[in-house]
Amino acid sequence: MYASEREVLPNLISIAIPDSMFLEDDTLREKTVKVGLIARSAAIFGIERIYIYREPSRNGEADYDTAKVIFEYAETPQYLRKRLFGRRKELEFAGLLHPLRIPSHLRDYAVEANEVREAVVVLQNGELMADIGARQLAAVEGRVQEGQRLTVRIISMTPLIVRVEERPSVEYWGYEIRRAPSLARFLKSSNFELLLLTSRLGVGLDTIWKEFCEKCASAPRILICFGSPDKGVDQILKQEKARVTDFPSLYINTLPHQNVETVRLEEAILGTLAIVNLVARV
Repeated sequence: MYASEREVLPNLISIAIPDSMFLEDDTLREKTVKVGLIARSAAIFGIERIYIYREPSRNGEADYDTAKVIFEYAETPQYLRKRLFGRRKELEFAGLLHPLRIPSHLRDYAVEANEVREAVVVLQNGELMADIGARQLAAVEGRVQEGQRLTVRIISMTPLIVRVEERPSVEYWGYEIRRAPSLARFLKSSNFELLLLTSRLGVGLDTIWKEFCEKCASAPRILICFGSPDKGVDQILKQEKARVTDFPSLYINTLPHQNVETVRLEEAILGTLAIVNLVARV
């Protein structure tokens, strides 16, 4: 069911993942597939932001740049991708990405009065116009800059005119990608009402289920943190001489009694979000 068919979500959920997320992925093809799976999970469960934090033991700037481009490409409506991204080496395997099919990803050239769409500002004949995926560019009301991506509402059909708007609050419009400092620094400066630090060494959800449900249901904003393929959240914090207990959080194992040696990042995200979504948005 699309978000437009339901009430406004009472909780805003974000996730934090390390820039060492590609440790097990040697090729751009593998990296693209991993990002695509995470992007789909984020879209399914209405994730507000994906924070990519620095893993202190590695220089992950190149991998962060790659992940950011692929994440943002996946989240961009198809009709804007060519203008916003052009040809990028990071997108060589973008054809492997499954469509998110979220409400902002309109696929029809036909536009309707009062419709909300994503747009990109282009310069035509010396005038700033908005490409909204229609068969013609639209005049735009509001202060804009060339190349800017924005959300607009159609306020006139003849001529075609749009007005800059905030993203809709009654339906899921996509996630944002944010760079975060190292995990300890990020957690110290965060203002989320609930921090969930996930690890196979955490407390099994089956042992604190009631507390977990109560805290998730009452927290307006939730941040769920994941470790890297070779280090758990606790190990990453130790690199900065920090501990899990330094933060007001729940240190949890969301997949207790697992029957495999390790759970991949994209699997942990999907499983964890399914559980949090169930208890936080009842």
